[in-house]
Amino acid sequence: MRRFVILGHKAAISPEFNLSDLPGSAGRLDVLCRAIGAAFLLSHDLRRDVEVTLLLQDRVQIRLLGKQLRHLNPDERSTAALLKHALEKLGEEEVRSTPGIFIAQRSLPSILDRLWQLQAHSVILHEQGIPIDSFSIPSNPAFFLSDHSDFSADDEKTLSRLPRVSLGSQGLHTSQCITILHYLLDRRDQDESEDLVLCHKVWAETQAKLIQGLLADFHIPSNLVTQVPPSVLPMAINGLAEVQIKVCLRDLARAKEIIADYFQEEPLSESIPE
Repeated sequence: MRRFVILGHKAAISPEFNLSDLPGSAGRLDVLCRAIGAAFLLSHDLRRDVEVTLLLQDRVQIRLLGKQLRHLNPDERSTAALLKHALEKLGEEEVRSTPGIFIAQRSLPSILDRLWQLQAHSVILHEQGIPIDSFSIPSNPAFFLSDHSDFSADDEKTLSRLPRVSLGSQGLHTSQCITILHYLLDRRDQDESEDLVLCHKVWAETQAKLIQGLLADFHIPSNLVTQVPPSVLPMAINGLAEVQIKVCLRDLARAKEIIADYFQEEPLSESIPE
């Protein structure tokens, strides 16, 4: 499950706003509607493994669950109409307003407590966090994002123990951040399910590790595959010490270019030495 928690600091908490003036009458509810679209919408379909939690003014929680969601369209106005209808059902206990949309009175600490009970791994998206390339996104992630405003002092205090991750030094819209996170997670899922392909082969473990380290410098992960335990045979004997370097299919062309650029001659002949 992928979860996104979006804090709306000025978003309307009553249904009495104008659908034709979301930035003004609804406290920038348009930002939250765009974020919902980025989280769920695919071409002609919805992402079913996604949950979005909106926290409005640290008082009202609207939770959208992809596997149950219905009637979500790309335009902000119709999304805002769903949220408006949810606000009409607001009470202390969580209730369903429409399929896949639930509303209740909640605060940021209560949302954190629920995520902890679900064993979700909470992460803050923040410009001053560590670069996403240096961070291993955990399984079952829950990303905390703010709306058009920065996290408040109270937000910062409540979330102070969570890791902070940055998507870059440039300020991005909440919806853009969600799109980038989906891309990174989709790519990771594809890599985990995809069989690695042969990129190169050598006849010595030391040479294979040298190439593996070179590819890692270019952020290309690789696996070494051999028919004998490492370091048992330093050189090839009847082909038994062949070491294959395998990469993801998307990295294959680039990996071959890097190896060719750095080794004008093959590190070791791909045929067994005389």
